[in-house]
Parts: sequence; structure tokens; C-alpha cells
Amino acid sequence: SLLREATDGQREPGVGEAGSPAPTEQRLGRMPWALREGARSDARFASLLRERLGADARAADLVVASFAAAVCDEGVGSSADVWGATLRDTCLECGLEDEPPEIFYDLIASLQRHGVVIDVKVPVPPLAVGTHVLALLEEDGLYHEVVVKAVLDSVVAPPAPKQKRETAAQQTAEMRRYRVLFTEWCKPQELAEDLVVNIEIVVDDDDDESRGEGVCKMCIRSSPIFFHHLIPRETHGKYIRARSLPSGVEGAPTRIFLATYGMLLCRPCHTHVHRVGSNDELAETLSAPSKILAHPAVQIFLAWRIVR
Repeated sequence: SLLREATDGQREPGVGEAGSPAPTEQRLGRMPWALREGARSDARFASLLRERLGADARAADLVVASFAAAVCDEGVGSSADVWGATLRDTCLECGLEDEPPEIFYDLIASLQRHGVVIDVKVPVPPLAVGTHVLALLEEDGLYHEVVVKAVLDSVVAPPAPKQKRETAAQQTAEMRRYRVLFTEWCKPQELAEDLVVNIEIVVDDDDDESRGEGVCKMCIRSSPIFFHHLIPRETHGKYIRARSLPSGVEGAPTRIFLATYGMLLCRPCHTHVHRVGSNDELAETLSAPSKILAHPAVQIFLAWRIVR
């Protein structure tokens, strides 16, 4: 089948003729991090400080309060390096002994695992009426081309039933809805924005340059292709510090290997892969082409993309 023609993870070839996205293109950016508010999260944070750094109760509480103010005031984004350095500076300011930087990086990773450091979804402006996008058709559960006819009132999105930890923003998030028209059948349908895919969105992966014309390893179509890091750049520091790679990845945890381990994709396929999960999720669970192609959301997308 066409899907089996995609190769396993490859090293980046020579760079082709560079290109850059048009200024009007919309970007799919990274989600910034934030500290979850609440007594339970503060208690868990303080507990980790006592356990890992030997802080007493008073010092731990002081670090928690000071660090919350620091990440809020400085807008530290979603870099583990910056969050770790900020935590280290905060601990020193609060009178704790200095520790190797790796201790603070591991602390940030632990805070993420315990749901204390969380992703914050950045609002995306609504699609303009008349925009041509993809949407899931009720009758077959596959993507088809639609045109946006109206932006409807938002509704409160219920939390995912299997998700143990939702951010405060996710628990009360409003889900935008659209009225669309399936162009092939002139069929109207109302649906939530998470069932709409704008394939013109550009992935913000610090690697916008086209590698020239080539064959996409997902949809097997000839088009301008881009290098997709199977282990996203944002996570490289974590694996270099841990001196290990995600399960199933053969290679060395070096900057050279991580920068060149990937696959060539067209822009629509590259964008859709990044819609499937966060950078951490992509690194841990979708770090090989075979895993990407086996993902249900990718298969649904390719059912439209390959035959189009």
C-alpha cells in the first residue's frame, strides 16, 4: 500500500533551496507552560522541594510562592532549560544551597508529571467565513473539503473522560463551533472546532525552510517538503541531559543525532502530525514513522490526503 512506502526514521539530507512561509500564514505554535494554582498543587511542589533539595517546610513554601511570581512576571514560555534556571535562581534567592543544574531540570520534569506545571492553550482566532478547510463528515467519519459558512456561539467543552488531570483553563474552556458546507454534496453541518483542520497553518518547529521539491513520506505526494524532527527540538535538552533516547529509537543522545533524526513531510502532513499531540507526546510515543502512520488520527487524515 501507499502507507508502506514510507521509510523508517532517516537522517536529514542536504538542504534544498530555502523558502519561507508567507506573512499571512497562520502558525501552530507551542503551548506555554504555567503553574497550576491551588493548595494541592502548592503542597505537592513543596513536598518535592523537601524531598529533592532537603528544604525545610518554611523554605519550601517560600520557594513555591517566589517561583510562582517569577514565572508569572518573566513569562518564561515552555523551555525546560529556562524553567530549570529560573527555579535554581529562585532557590538561591530563598537561601537554599546550590545544586547541579540537572537537579532543577529533573524537578521541572517531576512537576510536569504531577500536573503542577501545565500546558496553557493559547486562543486561536476563529476561521473567517468563506475559508476552505477540512472537516469530519458525520456519515463516514472521514475528512472532506468544506467551506466555513458561519461562526457560531461557543459552548463549554466537557473534560475528556480518560484525562486524569485537566488544567483549569481546560476544565472551563469554551469550544468554538462552525457551520460548514461540504462542497462535494452541498451538505451543511454544525461541528466543534476540534473537528476542523486548517491545512494552511504553519508548524512553529524552528525549521520553516523548505527542503525543495520531494516526496512526502506520509502521503507519498510530490510537493515542497519540510524536515520533521521525530524527536521535536523543544525536547532535545531533556534527552541530552538524561543521556538516553525515547524507547525504540536507536542512536546517540547528541545534538547532532537529534537535529538530523527525522522524516521529510509536506506542509499539510507536517502540520497534522503536530496536531496529534504535544511535543513531549510526539517524542515519547510517535518518534518513528511507523508509529506516526499507525496513529488513528493520522490514518483518518491520510484517507483524505492520499486519494485527493
